[in-house]
Amino acid sequence: MEESSHDPDEILGIREDLRRLKIYTIDGASTSEIDDGLSVEVLSSDDEEGDTRQRFWIHIADADRWVPRGSRILEAAKRRMTSIYLPTGGVHMLPSRLSVNLMSLNANKDTQALSLGVELLPSGAIDTNAPLIVTPSLVRVSYRLTYNEVDEMLEEGVGYDEEWQLGALLTAAIKRRLFRSRNGSSEAMIPHPVPQGSVFVEEDESAEDGVRIGLNVDVSHNAGVNNTVSSSGGAGKGSELDYAAPVSPANLLVTEMMILAGEAIGKWGAICKEQDKAVNGDCVVPYQLDLPYRSQKKPAFETNERGAMTFEHLKQTNKGYGYCAAWYVRRFFSPVKVTLSSAPHAGMGLDCYVQWTSPIRRFGDLQVHAMVKRYLRRKRINELLTNNQTIPEGITSIDIGYPLPNLSPHPTNTNDEDSYEIDFNEGIGLFRAARPLMRSSQLYWQFEYVRRLISKSPDVAWECTVLGCVDTARNQYTVYIHELGLEHRYLSEMGRLEEGMTLWLAVRSVQPRMGLMTLTLAPERAVEESKVAGNRKRKAGERDDQ
Repeated sequence: MEESSHDPDEILGIREDLRRLKIYTIDGASTSEIDDGLSVEVLSSDDEEGDTRQRFWIHIADADRWVPRGSRILEAAKRRMTSIYLPTGGVHMLPSRLSVNLMSLNANKDTQALSLGVELLPSGAIDTNAPLIVTPSLVRVSYRLTYNEVDEMLEEGVGYDEEWQLGALLTAAIKRRLFRSRNGSSEAMIPHPVPQGSVFVEEDESAEDGVRIGLNVDVSHNAGVNNTVSSSGGAGKGSELDYAAPVSPANLLVTEMMILAGEAIGKWGAICKEQDKAVNGDCVVPYQLDLPYRSQKKPAFETNERGAMTFEHLKQTNKGYGYCAAWYVRRFFSPVKVTLSSAPHAGMGLDCYVQWTSPIRRFGDLQVHAMVKRYLRRKRINELLTNNQTIPEGITSIDIGYPLPNLSPHPTNTNDEDSYEIDFNEGIGLFRAARPLMRSSQLYWQFEYVRRLISKSPDVAWECTVLGCVDTARNQYTVYIHELGLEHRYLSEMGRLEEGMTLWLAVRSVQPRMGLMTLTLAPERAVEESKVAGNRKRKAGERDDQ
């Protein structure tokens, strides 16, 4: 295709060959768009003791390489803004021939990436005295692994022996989680986040309407602590928290490395801008490195003293296994803001954060890649001109987002100034509209899952935890249905309810297409049958674990 032949980073000689590194990708088994890889590089110190240190590399698929500025593919991506993931399948931002075949970091194949190298202090903080490296790269993934495979390798010791890099990455991830928690991140504030259910739909001729609905319940982004551990500290088996999937070390590893990448590129951007102030006036091509920093204020406890006391009480008493506090504190969080100035992100526990690790599925991340790479290209062109060298043939003004200087022997400029601009607010409305679409689709299939279940077993009872009251006049509460991983409204038939108490509820009616479900107290017989069925499942699980 027309976009595939032009690689400005290769032409300028700034695409670094990192094929020497052993790179792992860690994704779900069904993931087809593989946009991130991880590796560890051992560095020798200059001191007399000869100690070694580690540099952690995060490699992100170089989507900008295949979707350059001014291309038709870019315009198509702009119209979609994001990939949409539904229980029935995905609608991708980019054509699969690009996103899956050319862009993805597929194993045993040379692929282009935008790579970041960072070193950490023992505390888990970024070592800003060590080089922060950001470079277009050529990489070759050594292993494509799933989360389950990495969890097994770590559990069995392989991740600390033959594949020691996985153990090193997990150790770094744990340090990073503790570092952010000490800085007041949401993980420290909410040690027991509420697990959420997600459904998936598969073709199955034996199922109703030819589709089977599956349900997983887990903690988003592996936040907080292990939700299969009860409040008393015992193992999850036999506890009320058995419905949630256990914490995955591999998930923690990937989550923290991606967050590290966001903080590191934010710090790199701030450092570059500060350094460029001294030289920008002497440059033939001016530097520009505007990044979309995501910031969030600390929870506004000081403006609601009573609410703050309620939250602390719920947290200290561990009401509802900690879920009540997690639900209640949401009202104190401010929305995330995006600005071109570095600012703290309280929820992350970071001084700065830039989102850029999913350019295949988020247009905003693709924009960040373009900004970073244009900056690196301008820097290289200024180096060439300072050394009285010419700009290589093939470089265009769109590649650098600025008219090429007349010193270029083959100036290729454009009068289309729109191709120069990178607007991080462009299409943000479309991006925001995708979220409720994905939520409503999930809710429909969750309710359809319930409808099918009660059509076969009308008296099924659901174990629920009362999270809190939303309307005191009507005695309306939010309850958490453990087996579904679903928060839902319930009009109490018992008057006032206490936060954290357990209820066994049945579904009075459910209308998936209308997005409606009504709960009622379950008959005692249904409760006993559901408890017996739950015990059978737990015993089967214990046998499977042995």
